[in-house]
Amino acid sequence: MSVTLDGFFADADGGIGWTVPEDEVHRLSNQQVKDHAAVIMGRGLYEMMVPYWHDLLKSGEGGEIEQEFAQVWDEIPKFVASRTLTEVHESCELIEGDAIEWIARKKEETDGDIEVSGIDLASQVEAAGLIDVYRLNLLPVVLGGGKPYFRDDGTQRDLELTDLQRFPGGTVALEYTVKR
Repeated sequence: MSVTLDGFFADADGGIGWTVPEDEVHRLSNQQVKDHAAVIMGRGLYEMMVPYWHDLLKSGEGGEIEQEFAQVWDEIPKFVASRTLTEVHESCELIEGDAIEWIARKKEETDGDIEVSGIDLASQVEAAGLIDVYRLNLLPVVLGGGKPYFRDDGTQRDLELTDLQRFPGGTVALEYTVKR
C-alpha cells in the first residue's frame, strides 16, 4: 500500500488519486504480486481493484506495465473479506464466517506470502498478530490530514527494516519485518 510522508493512505474523502505509481514502482508492485501465493482484500479495495483490472485486461487498454499487472492480478488467487457482500466476481472467493480465523488458517496452510490489502481488514489482521511483514511505498506527498495508515490504538510495533528501494520520482519502497 502507498502512504504519504505524513502517514495517510487516503485523503479525508477516501481518495487515493495521489497514489498513481511511477513506472519503476509499478514494476516492483507487479513483481511483488507475482511472488504472492494469494491476495486477501476487504470489500472497499475489492470494489476498486477487481473491476478496474479485470476490465483493463479485457479491453487491452493501458500500457505494457498495466497490462502485465492486470494479467498477474487475474491469475493470482484472490479472497474477499466482507460482512455485507453475498457474492463476488468470478475471479475471487468470498470468505465465509469469521475472516480473521479464516486468514489464520489460510496462513498456516499456505506456502508463500499472502498479501492482506485494505486498511480496515489489515488493521484487524494486525490486531490479531498475523502480520509478519509490512511493505509500503512512501510517496513524496503530504496531505495534511486524511485516513491514517496505522490506527491510533496505542500499540507499539517493533520492526526491523529488511528492504529499502529508492526511485527517481522520490518514492521509497520500504519493507519491515515484525520483531517477535
